[in-house]
Amino acid sequence: MKKFGIALVAALLSASLLTGCSAGMKDGTYKAEYKNADDHGWKDYVQVTVSGGKISEVDFDSVNEQGVLKSADAGYKDAMEPVSGTYPEKFMKELEDQLVSKQEVKKVDTLAGATLSSDSFKVLVNEALSKGAKKGNTETIVVE
Repeated sequence: MKKFGIALVAALLSASLLTGCSAGMKDGTYKAEYKNADDHGWKDYVQVTVSGGKISEVDFDSVNEQGVLKSADAGYKDAMEPVSGTYPEKFMKELEDQLVSKQEVKKVDTLAGATLSSDSFKVLVNEALSKGAKKGNTETIVVE
C-alpha cells in the first residue's frame, strides 16, 4: 500500500508539472505597442521572441511619425544624458537584457533616469506575453 501511495503522489506531481508546461508561453515573436504617441511624439513598442518556452530576444524602442527610432536619435541622447545620466539606446538595452536573464517582467528593475520608459516597457511586455505568447497570438497588441 505504501508503494502505491508513493506511485500515486509521483504520478500527480508529474501531471501537475506537465500541466504547468502547457500553460506556458508558445514559441513565436510577439509585439505590443501603444495606440498613440506620447506628448513628445514617440510611440513605444516591444517585440518579444519566445523560443523553447523562454524569452530569448527582446526589442524595445520608440518611433516617431518620421520613422526615426528613439534609440538612434543623437539629439535625444545629447539632451537626455547630461540630465538623467542615461539615454535611450543604453537604458533600452539594459531593460531588454534584464528581461532575457530574469525571464519575468516583475523582476525587471526600474532604471534611474528612465522611470517612465521602464514602466512603459513593463506594461508592453505584460501585454505581449499575456495576450500574445500565452495564447500564441502573433498579431500586434495595441495598448490604449
